[in-house]
This record gives sequence, structure tokens and C-alpha cells, in this order.
Amino acid sequence: MNVAVWALVGYAAGSFPSTWVVALAVGKRSVLDRVQRNVGESDAHVLLSESGGHAAHVAAVLDVLKGFLPVLAAVRFAGPYAIAACAVGAVAGHCWPPILGRYAGRGLAAGAGAFLGFLPLEMAVAGAVRIFGSLVRAGGLASTIGYVSIPVLAALRGQPAPYVVAGVAINVLIFVRRLEGVGSDVELGVSRSRAVLRRTLLDASGVR
Repeated sequence: MNVAVWALVGYAAGSFPSTWVVALAVGKRSVLDRVQRNVGESDAHVLLSESGGHAAHVAAVLDVLKGFLPVLAAVRFAGPYAIAACAVGAVAGHCWPPILGRYAGRGLAAGAGAFLGFLPLEMAVAGAVRIFGSLVRAGGLASTIGYVSIPVLAALRGQPAPYVVAGVAINVLIFVRRLEGVGSDVELGVSRSRAVLRRTLLDASGVR
């Protein structure tokens, strides 16, 4: 399969509405009714986690798998350019699916799965940074630092250029997704610079 086909494979896998399916399966439709895509704290994944139980963990695992499995297949059957395209496609599908877009994620879980598929060591380092951040109650910032480090480490380790470019592209997609709703924050009286800073670096709405 060519690069475009692998990109579509990744996008299709990433578009699977994990949180929506899990919430319905466990009878938490009320969680979905409260979702606001442009408010980080009202993200479907966050609300499902706050509702208690193991549903959020199941959804998170599915989100990781929908990034990991197509990329793993690409690693097995395709070259570096196709692998990179598949990884970027999976994250794009997770963030901007063709249906049920209101319940889409912000790219971190699918990105983690994709990176595990083609840059496992770099993702392990990012994961360690994220765990440390959680311990010191700076999980959002730690996620940003960890993910940004992935293409840097990939370049330093001499990984194929398409892998490095894909790492940068995935970070860009995540940042763009995080910036949704800056206008709403500004309307609530938050300065644009504060809203942008909190969303990009801390993965949080500017209203907090």
C-alpha cells in the first residue's frame, strides 16, 4: 500500500469513537450530554474519568490501541514514509473524526499508541516524564514536555527523517486541538495570551 493509503488506514482507526462507545456501554449517557469540545475540563474523556468506575480506563486503553495497532501494521508491512503517514493520520482521526466529533479526544492517547508503534524508546521517555509530572501535580505541563521531547530524541538517535517529521507533526496536531476554545476563554474575560499559554502548555482552559 502507498503512503496515502496508510494515512487513511491510520485516520480510520483513529476515528473510532472510544469514549462515546464506552460511555453508552456502561450507561453513562449523562456524561456525554455534558461534553463541551472546546473546554478542556469538559472533554468527554475527562468527564468520564470524573464519573468514577473503570470506564475511563477502558476508553483510554482503546484510544492507545487505535493509535498503536495501525502503526504496528505499517511497521510490519510498509516503509518509513508510510509508517509516519499512518501515525499522523491516527492522531488526526482521534482529534477530528468525520462523525461524533464532539466526543473526540485531544490526541495524547492516540499519539502515545502511535509513538509506541514506531518510536517506542522515545515514547517511554515521554511517559516517564508524564508520570513524574503527575507525582508533582504538573501533569499537563509534563505531557507537553514529554511529547515535544519525542522528535528531538528521535533526531538525536538518528531515527529516519520521516519519523522525526511525524513526531513534529503529531505535536502540532495536539497543540492545534488544544487551542480550540481560546475565543470562548477571551469572551469570558481571560486575556488571549493567558488562554493560549494555558491551553498549549498546560492542556487546560484559560478559565481556571
